[in-house]
Amino acid sequence: MLLFFEFNTLHCQDTVKVALTLTPEQQAEEDYNKGLAALKTKDFNTSIELFSKCVTMKPQFDKAFYNRAVAYSHLGKNAEALNDINVAIKITPRNPDNFFNKSLIFLGMNQKDSQQVALDNCLRLNGEHAQAAYYKGMFAFETGDFDKSVGYYSIAILSNKNYVYAYNDRASAKRQKGDLAGAIADYEAALAIDSTQVFIYNNLGSAYRLTKNYPKAIEAYSKAFKANPQYWTALVNRGNAYLESNELKLAQLDFEEALAIDPKNAFAYNNLASIALKNKDYKKAKDLASRSIELDPKNGAAFYNRGIARQLLREEEQCCADWKKALELGVEGAKIFINATCTN
Repeated sequence: MLLFFEFNTLHCQDTVKVALTLTPEQQAEEDYNKGLAALKTKDFNTSIELFSKCVTMKPQFDKAFYNRAVAYSHLGKNAEALNDINVAIKITPRNPDNFFNKSLIFLGMNQKDSQQVALDNCLRLNGEHAQAAYYKGMFAFETGDFDKSVGYYSIAILSNKNYVYAYNDRASAKRQKGDLAGAIADYEAALAIDSTQVFIYNNLGSAYRLTKNYPKAIEAYSKAFKANPQYWTALVNRGNAYLESNELKLAQLDFEEALAIDPKNAFAYNNLASIALKNKDYKKAKDLASRSIELDPKNGAAFYNRGIARQLLREEEQCCADWKKALELGVEGAKIFINATCTN
């Protein structure tokens, strides 16, 4: 399951009109427009200089404070950014975007509680703020409240019918709830909006796999891999779909191709170990699982597979040690083998 996190940078605002004969206030507006242009080209230091001129000439220029906060945030100067966005809020306390961008500053500071408060304030002013609802959906997902997560993502989608990432993440929340039909519908809706998002094809394939609709899963994974031939995740997942449908030769080809792309791919090595077990080549299975463990010592599935291979090779003590490690790493299936085989 892959949950997408939207690119969390602060959003700059629109330009303002300026007159031909400039008063000090109009000069501030002209500098503001120049600062905004610099901000959009990622010339953050220049934009800060220009926005600073703006607020000197026009102290109540909330947009200048707002966008200087954006520039400071890009430079990692979160304290300065927070100060500026607070000034903007003081000038225009009813602007929900001020609170949303304040939430992003807190995100950069890893202050989740404060970020939540800012998002709540944003939604209090505009209950249909798509981006604030999206981030609230992410928070609910992280805490395991998938019903609430779906609710917030739904608000984001109602506010922005083309919000691809909200569709994708709502689908992921629905998968966690066991609503696979709903998840598939959301992934397909996201792809109807933007068919270039290869990770969504991968997610769609995984949802179909959970329904054991392997042809559809393989089709989705194939589209992801065709769009990005370096995307080994889709290749490994397609191999898993082949493995689960007992098409071992096709599965092996996918895992081997994944290793050609990423020679240190622990998942591919362990999946090849699964094929070796099915083919009753227990020595090969043990070696492949061991290689997977070398690359990823927290791969519980590899310990589980190596335990099975070792049991069939009559390495009783070692197989029990592997299963106990697998159980420690969250592989509940290892418990059956431990209870049946291991004495302590």
